[in-house]
Amino acid sequence: MTLSLKEMQKVYEIQRGMHQKFRDVPADGTEVEYLGRKFLVFRGVFWPSEDSKALIRNYTINPGEDVLDVCTGSGVIAVHSAWRGARKVLALDFNPAAVISVRINATRYGLSDVIEVRNSDVFSYLRPEEKFNVVTMNPPLTEHAREKEDDPEITCWDTNLHVARSFFKGLDNVLKPQGRAYITQANFGAIDEMKSLAERAGYNIREIGKNVVDDLRTFYAFELKRKREL
Repeated sequence: MTLSLKEMQKVYEIQRGMHQKFRDVPADGTEVEYLGRKFLVFRGVFWPSEDSKALIRNYTINPGEDVLDVCTGSGVIAVHSAWRGARKVLALDFNPAAVISVRINATRYGLSDVIEVRNSDVFSYLRPEEKFNVVTMNPPLTEHAREKEDDPEITCWDTNLHVARSFFKGLDNVLKPQGRAYITQANFGAIDEMKSLAERAGYNIREIGKNVVDDLRTFYAFELKRKREL
């Protein structure tokens, strides 16, 4: 469903409200309930939200797999991957406050020996030899120029699709043979561009779930596999 300009303006207002909520977090953080668990977030960190539920409810992590979680935010996907039996989870985020949030959340749930966190712009702080069975990403969904150069706006708005383009440019280098990736998108986001980037990078993309929030917002989860391995 393509949204009208008026409907997109309503989505932008919702996102601006989210940005302000992320800015208003106390210096010592706040707890957010998500799927029956509590996660700590610090100022400027993207909160656990409706956008990742379709992915978490429908993706597959097999026991013993190594998982890379990009744009980890508070670490909800990283934590759920560990709960599903991942051997190791490496969580990456551009925001240093997110790195602190994830470390605390991993420790809270006894997962600090499974989850490692790094400050990284997409794949920039990976070593060449690091490869993963599964790569997950809940990225900023909307191609929209930021109105303020701060971390809250980076969480929702992907100027010039920097995150999406970097992800598909580097995915082949970090994914093991027969590996797979899971990514979120939304009806109001850059969903067509994501599919085009996946096609050009040599990946088949399959919808595995969706979360209808209201008349404006539907969030999707997709599985990606290399075409040559199908």
